[in-house]
Amino acid sequence: MASRLQIARARARVALAGRTGEDLPESVRRAAAMDFADADDAVAVDRDRELDPPRLRGAFRQFVGVHAGGHDFGPRHNPPQPRTGRDLTPDEEEALIEAAFGTRERYEAAKAAVARGELDAIERRSWQRGLSASLTLEEAADWLDTGTGRVLTHLALGDLFAFVCDDELLFPAWQFTDDPDQPSLNYMSSLVRAFDEDMHPTSILGFMTTPHSYTSIDGEPATPVEWLTSGRDAKPLLELLETRRMR
Repeated sequence: MASRLQIARARARVALAGRTGEDLPESVRRAAAMDFADADDAVAVDRDRELDPPRLRGAFRQFVGVHAGGHDFGPRHNPPQPRTGRDLTPDEEEALIEAAFGTRERYEAAKAAVARGELDAIERRSWQRGLSASLTLEEAADWLDTGTGRVLTHLALGDLFAFVCDDELLFPAWQFTDDPDQPSLNYMSSLVRAFDEDMHPTSILGFMTTPHSYTSIDGEPATPVEWLTSGRDAKPLLELLETRRMR
């Protein structure tokens, strides 16, 4: 068995392994596939609302913490489009590089060596990893030891971050911590406003879990998650996101 923290970390490791090629132990993959309700420290919370996606769909855009005004990133609403031989747009290339390759050099090498159909498969798998490294509304409530209504209140204020996937709210696991006094990252309300609407959840996962020299700790590049967890200010992250927006 595993704790909720171990399950969330396993989900994040599986998502990142898809980018880095890390060979993960089978135990990590089993933990990532577990349901939060089956965790050793699962808690019973008050389900204080009926989950009614059709009723809530229009309300998503009213929540500050919902990415891209409630745009649905799920595969049901984004079926694969047949290729017509066109090249990727610059924005599509940048998103794919950030999410799956890390550097343009790696992307160009793959582009030269891999057939277009295989690149499409890589892109789809990359997007799927970003979607799966997330918690449902009920799992987020379990994590925070509260009701789903309180989670939605935090989301409405921008203190939590979520995106819509096939009519369901998903909360990226990177925003949660193992500190019971601060179970989610600080400065979320600033960050959620800084994420470009065209950033796919996988690109955001990559940004938040990739070390940046601009956010060094003790001389070593740190990830935005590590930076915020150590109690530092969000300003450098906002500047990085602004630089990305201006590219």
